[in-house]
Amino acid sequence: MARCQAAVGKQSDKFAANSLTQTPRGWKEFSFRALLLHVLLILAVSIAQAASSQEAMAHLGAGLKLFDLQRFSDAAKEFSLALSADPNLLNARYHLAVAYFNEQKFDDARRQFMRLTTTGYRKRWVTYYLGRLDLQDGRIDEAIRKFESLQGPQPLRDEWYYLGSAFLKKGEPEKAVLFLKREIAFSPRDFRARYLLGQAYLKLGKAKQAEAQFQESERLHQYYLEGKQDLAACRKQLQRGQGEAAWKRCGSVLQTTDIDKLVAVGTLFGEFSDYRHALEALQKALTLDPQSPEINYDLGYTYYRMGNYSRAARYSQVAMSQRSDFFEALEVCGMALHKLGRDAAAQSALSLAHQLRPDDRVVAEALAQTRSLSAR
Repeated sequence: MARCQAAVGKQSDKFAANSLTQTPRGWKEFSFRALLLHVLLILAVSIAQAASSQEAMAHLGAGLKLFDLQRFSDAAKEFSLALSADPNLLNARYHLAVAYFNEQKFDDARRQFMRLTTTGYRKRWVTYYLGRLDLQDGRIDEAIRKFESLQGPQPLRDEWYYLGSAFLKKGEPEKAVLFLKREIAFSPRDFRARYLLGQAYLKLGKAKQAEAQFQESERLHQYYLEGKQDLAACRKQLQRGQGEAAWKRCGSVLQTTDIDKLVAVGTLFGEFSDYRHALEALQKALTLDPQSPEINYDLGYTYYRMGNYSRAARYSQVAMSQRSDFFEALEVCGMALHKLGRDAAAQSALSLAHQLRPDDRVVAEALAQTRSLSAR
């Protein structure tokens, strides 16, 4: 009897499992339940992916902030967390690789750069850093091939200097001289290139020319040291309210083509609300490098502090076009557009900024205001 009941039970269970498909009505109900389950699964996956993407962007934003402060070890931790949440976030992987490079964790850097080579992301920059790593590891010919593949009308960065260094290490000083001269022509204040050129001339038996390069290298090195001292002295004068005396000391930078010094002086005077002198220095820097995201941002931020929101938006938008993950530029642009009453456009910039730094209260509050105004 028990066996019979068990057999009946099994048959009943089997029938129950298939009963929905035995009639047209049952089949429709089964199909509906299956479709509903499929939709719920897709929704669950989408929600999980959205949460993961938001988490990844938040860690990326935190990492970029630390990266800009040159806190590369802490930045690397944030970029690693971003990649844990989203392994396909190439911007995080690229900056992780550069952070490792700057921390002299060269094996880790190489692994991350190699993973980027298959994606094509920032291809020329990845090639540049891999060339640096090859040179570091003594793979001279491979380094030369990578650096030569970057050649164009203008260098990406300082690959001509490293090409000169590579050829010098390879025992080909004539080729080293060729590339070091190119580097000096493009960047006349590169004292490293001058010193290396002197060494190349020594190997060629040109002692007089070598000595001239060594002397110029020392002069340029001293020039940078004096520049740092001038900036420190100007800061002290500005802190004491001696703005004109500070400008008398640092304003001579306008007679140079030294972009780094011009930006340093401009941001220093802007910090102390001396906007007239800040703009003079920054505008001169911009004429020398019109597409620089940093210089355009500095100008946008200065104009924002002055209350000139139209120009603030214009310059910060240029910075954003060059660096889509530039949080500060996104913030200034969004805030300036909000002040101009262009809340839909402001919302777009502030939304991107909020994704990068969701814990930034100023951006979060401004974004909420623009959304409220846009909804009216």
